Amino acid sequence: MFLAKWALNRIEPRVQVLPVELRGLLALRETVEERQVPFIVWDVSANGLGIILSDRLAPGDVLRLTFGPPCALVVMCSVVWCELQEADYDFQEPSYRCGLITIQGGKPLQPIIDTIEEQQKQSTNRTK
Repeated sequence: MFLAKWALNRIEPRVQVLPVELRGLLALRETVEERQVPFIVWDVSANGLGIILSDRLAPGDVLRLTFGPPCALVVMCSVVWCELQEADYDFQEPSYRCGLITIQGGKPLQPIIDTIEEQQKQSTNRTK
């Protein structure tokens, strides 16, 4: 299995999000106004996550991620890498896949991991 260089540089293992779907809004400061961009979480650890979105981000950009229920949460992150992802079966349009790391102390993304694991457990129990 091929692992990209950014995957090899991770400090913590990531939890795969799919088939649970987590979405949020990303706020990126541009000039004076702030714009919000929707994103989908690809994978997550306590201090980092992978997202897919329509806009290119630059390494070093500082973002505010806002998650709605079931895990209402606001987290500040920095972009580590961002690469174009060609259109495919899952994503009909070209998009960008980005790796982010939190810039807050503690484990700010742990509530998301807990939510994913609980939803995956419930899904497994339903199929038994």
